[in-house]
Amino acid sequence: MAIRRSDPVPISLGRGSNKSRFGQEGVASFVNCYVEKLGEGGKIEWPIYATNGLAAFATFTNGGAIRGMLPLDDRVLVVSGRLLFSTNADGTPVVQVGGIPSDGFVTMARNRRSPNPQVVIVSGGEWFIYEGGTLTQGTDADLPPPVCVVEIDGFFVFLIADGRWFISGVDDTSIDGLDFSEAQFSPDANVMGAVRGRELIIFGRESAQFYAANAASADFPFSLIQTASIGCYAAGSVQKIILQPEGGAAVDSVIWAATDHKGSYIGITVLNGYSANKISNTEIDTLVRAEPDPSQIRSMAWTEDEHAFYMISGTSFSMCWDSGTGQWHQRKSSGLDRHRAQHHAQIGQTHLFGDYASNKVYRSSSDLFDEVGDPILVEVVTPPVHMSPNSFIVDELHIDALTGVGVNSAVDADANPQLMLDYSDDGVTFGGQRLIELGAAAQRHVAVKETSFGMFDKNGVSFRLSCSARVVKGFLGAALVARKLAA
Repeated sequence: MAIRRSDPVPISLGRGSNKSRFGQEGVASFVNCYVEKLGEGGKIEWPIYATNGLAAFATFTNGGAIRGMLPLDDRVLVVSGRLLFSTNADGTPVVQVGGIPSDGFVTMARNRRSPNPQVVIVSGGEWFIYEGGTLTQGTDADLPPPVCVVEIDGFFVFLIADGRWFISGVDDTSIDGLDFSEAQFSPDANVMGAVRGRELIIFGRESAQFYAANAASADFPFSLIQTASIGCYAAGSVQKIILQPEGGAAVDSVIWAATDHKGSYIGITVLNGYSANKISNTEIDTLVRAEPDPSQIRSMAWTEDEHAFYMISGTSFSMCWDSGTGQWHQRKSSGLDRHRAQHHAQIGQTHLFGDYASNKVYRSSSDLFDEVGDPILVEVVTPPVHMSPNSFIVDELHIDALTGVGVNSAVDADANPQLMLDYSDDGVTFGGQRLIELGAAAQRHVAVKETSFGMFDKNGVSFRLSCSARVVKGFLGAALVARKLAA
């Protein structure tokens, strides 16, 4: 029986990472790349672009892993190891301010004082005050050991593990032992605080409480306005984010790893009114649940190149959510299972990222195509292509690749960029890798055609496209020429 060869048929490259529970159901994955809606005016609606690169910004001598960062007008404060440093928008000079003699989770907040705002730093049950270049340890006997600090309307708010929370004076660090509140909805241990507009949110392990700020009140300047049976799984997962939904207005919100009323993890959620909308998929939830110690989970949120990102990291993963598309992608640094960046701060239009394992801070830019000299591997694994219940033969695969000009480099992979192509017929193992030239100097847009992939059964095939050259990288589309066989 003659089998008619078809014309090229477009296949989906996917829009993000969404690996299934067991693998064979789906292996769609984006590593170090994300989609951006171009709309009807472009060649395709959803091109895929590589993440920005990183360059050296500052090294904090005698410090260690970056544990916290806070922009302070034209400077940034950085907790590196057990030390606090200050530097400016150029990353020089770096000034060692003082010691933060504790380990673990760090929170930092500033008040409204000008020109010398006060900053409170909380770590390991201790708190510290930075003001005018000097660091002192908080010693107010009215304040029990805090688990975190946030600022709202000029008040520093200190959460205590037992469910109480204390406030400072307005634009001050003084503590009145009577200026505290405690859980009014359920006897819940405090985990983390957050601020949305002029609302204070107190997250417990099994609940959340929302307070309205009212500085003019003659008594305690916060009033309870709402409660919810939704708690916080990991303090380090909580971030303020400006949501940028497609076609909608920007919204001030909060994102975090949430729990139910019994403290069980239920997913990564974003605040919608006083409800939590789940945004995580099976892949994200599996990674978070598998994290051995939730207290080690960290996150950051930032808006760069018109994308509002949220990245959550564990010991062996970093997953990033784009609020504009609602899609997740994975971020990995060379030689690691996760991304090297764990904390973010912004000075002007400069985005700074602190290293989770070293005393270095980097700056990002869309004009950079590596991470401080290390290659960035961009990888897309397509959703399965199948003709179930039929088997089929793949004669041709066409790839529309976005690439930059090969650079003048002694590294051949940069001077003559290559696309690495392999495939999987079971959703678990990949093989048959091919190396395809993407063009040397002066060649920008490449259409790739590969032939003779053989036969696949009803389970189908997923293709993996990857490139690590230090050039512009991306994908515009793909198409197959295939023949369906008799069932």
